Amino acid sequence: MHARAPGALAAAAAVAGLLACASTEPGATATEGSGTAGSGTAGSGTTAGTGAGVGTGMSEGSGGSGGTNGSGDDLGAAGGCEITTPEALMACVDLDRYVDDLTFIAAPRTPGSPHWLAVQERCASALEEAGLVVELEGYGSGTNVIGVLPGVGAEADEVVLLGAHYDHIAACDGADDNASGVAGALEVARVLAAAPLRRTLVVACWDQEELGLVGSRAYAQALVDPSAVVVAFNFDMIGYADPAPNTQTFPGPLAARFPGLAAELDAHEHRADFIAVVADDLAEGVALDLEARAEGLGRLTGVMTLSAAEKLDEDAFGLLAQSDHRSFWERDVPALHVFDTGVFRNPAYHCFGGADTVDTLDHAFTFDVLRATVGAVAAAAALDG
Repeated sequence: MHARAPGALAAAAAVAGLLACASTEPGATATEGSGTAGSGTAGSGTTAGTGAGVGTGMSEGSGGSGGTNGSGDDLGAAGGCEITTPEALMACVDLDRYVDDLTFIAAPRTPGSPHWLAVQERCASALEEAGLVVELEGYGSGTNVIGVLPGVGAEADEVVLLGAHYDHIAACDGADDNASGVAGALEVARVLAAAPLRRTLVVACWDQEELGLVGSRAYAQALVDPSAVVVAFNFDMIGYADPAPNTQTFPGPLAARFPGLAAELDAHEHRADFIAVVADDLAEGVALDLEARAEGLGRLTGVMTLSAAEKLDEDAFGLLAQSDHRSFWERDVPALHVFDTGVFRNPAYHCFGGADTVDTLDHAFTFDVLRATVGAVAAAAALDG
């Protein structure tokens, strides 16, 4: 475990108006400093790329240009990237760092297991090394890892949050679910930690999502002032894509609710290579900004916006509220879920139809997810350029 200076996160959270009294594990304290994590390596020089944009955006009621994915260009952070604008920050994403974290995380990690603890430590170390103030937040049955980057402007009491769950089920590597999301959140944190954000940034590794959103719900329910959270982003399964026709499913009830998306998917020959975003109506503007940035990279993106009445309707739209963004919807916090559509695309979901391993993932797809999210989070956090 990391040794941490008492109260560091509590001080940062107090500035942001986030928590009443965050509970911590016995013996766990907070600090801003370095730590250690288990080692994990991945090959460098991953290659792929994006093709020219084609088609139209997939969000209901919005335009924008679509795109298809190509191959052949080196992926990774551009040399000499700048931090003056959200667009410039998008060029700072380093795919090799993401793949390194992904490769380390992707192994069975049920809560309480040795690798669960190692991944918890990896989250804490990465966030600390990026410059965030980190706390291991115990809530009784599990432990969230919370990193805070205080804002530098008058809006520092307002918060933009990005989270991803780090637990998984037994006997499954969980590369897509959700090593991809955790590794992605850590890379977004590294990029944004160097930027002058006027709002406070919180990056979280949630525990026990697979047991019913337990960790994120504990955090959300402890918010003193939910209105302080401008928007919450959720990463859960951002690694799988397949450009072959007829690899994407879209259930009939969803097609009926989002006919525009269904038509776009038909035109796209049901290829499973677009980014999906689910948002409530309060977060729709942020979701559309992310969509525009992704499609500017040539990556087709679809936004599904749910009304206040729809977002917690288990019978009608429960399939779109099965991850940690729901915990924030329950507190009326604007939230969006960025994902690869999960079970509607990946046959290895929970290892039911195969092994959910790193070699099955499409890093070019995730590269676009991360770049678009960096831009959208930077804009939401009021980058002071």
